Amino acid sequence: MVTRRVMIGLMAGAFALTAGSASAQEIIVDGPPLPLRRNLDAFQKAFNSGDAAQYEAMAKTAFSEGYFKSQTTDERKKAYTKWHAAFGSIKFEQVERRGPDAPLQVFFKGTVASGVMWMELGEASKIASIKVEGEKK
Repeated sequence: MVTRRVMIGLMAGAFALTAGSASAQEIIVDGPPLPLRRNLDAFQKAFNSGDAAQYEAMAKTAFSEGYFKSQTTDERKKAYTKWHAAFGSIKFEQVERRGPDAPLQVFFKGTVASGVMWMELGEASKIASIKVEGEKK
């Protein structure tokens, strides 16, 4: 026979399980989707190569078509050379996004300096723009 105390206990348990799963759905702790992960890995590898030609090859596949066409090869090389001199080799430490339309915040630690990259995403999780901020000194 089910008593009132047992029913209340079961209802409280069910409520706790429901509340726990609902709050877990609000914060996504998984890593980025696979296409984005590939683009970020390719970016980091090319960046750390120290070779502008490798960075350019990565840009052809990991950048959105519009972003790639918005810069010349020389402009990309100049930006890459400047960033690599300022930060050295980098390691992504944390990637955040504050909503589906918000840019990625890619926190990185560099051998020279650390900072954050703000990346807008385009179709197929390709990089549509990059803004880099170094640490404040």
